Amino acid sequence: MNMLPRDLLVFLYKHTPFVGLKNWIVYRAQHKFLVAVLGIFTNEAGQILLLNHVYRKEPWGIPGGWMELEKPEDGLKREVLEETGLEIQIDGIAKALYNRNPNRVDLIFTGKVIGGTFKPCSEISQICFCNMNEWPAGMPVSQQKLIKEILIK
Repeated sequence: MNMLPRDLLVFLYKHTPFVGLKNWIVYRAQHKFLVAVLGIFTNEAGQILLLNHVYRKEPWGIPGGWMELEKPEDGLKREVLEETGLEIQIDGIAKALYNRNPNRVDLIFTGKVIGGTFKPCSEISQICFCNMNEWPAGMPVSQQKLIKEILIK
């Protein structure tokens, strides 16, 4: 589909009477990417929630995961609950980024931890709450910068 001229695709879309076929044409003609949902969450003391991801070389970082067929906020709440047992409140979206390897859009939200008890899982071995600039060893500089950029305004 991506090899067809765009004008032909527009013509086909405009003159095709079947909605299902139109949607198929649009879907096949577009590039694909993943959507990740990530969150910068704080506790009552204002400390930042970090997770120890067992599969990363630099294991510490903010919570997140891949969206399924759901609203972004619902996906993030699901990921955090599945991976930690913690319940979160999402205040809003702070930033959207495009990244490669894999091609993806990262939606970064802010919010608060409001309940739950941490339970380790196959992806997350432990959590910590830390103050800004008191990062655990093994936290990527890129995530440190992202947190500072979003929380220090």
